[in-house]
Amino acid sequence: MNVHGRPRMRPWMLMVAAIGLVAGHSVVLSYGLSHAALSTAVVSGVIVLIVIKHLGLLGSLYAVIRRRSRAKVR
Repeated sequence: MNVHGRPRMRPWMLMVAAIGLVAGHSVVLSYGLSHAALSTAVVSGVIVLIVIKHLGLLGSLYAVIRRRSRAKVR
């Protein structure tokens, strides 16, 4: 019988993956920014949305907003 424990992924592998993700997104953003004149506010907003989407926080953020809007109505 197999014992299921924590995954065997090493912490440095996770760090390498995170650095790769950040580097890949920075290359795409730098290429996009060189071809379009965008304001800093728009770029920072897009970066925040990308981070929220990658971390999977979009659903929980939507739930918090819905709870707060319902609480104010009552």
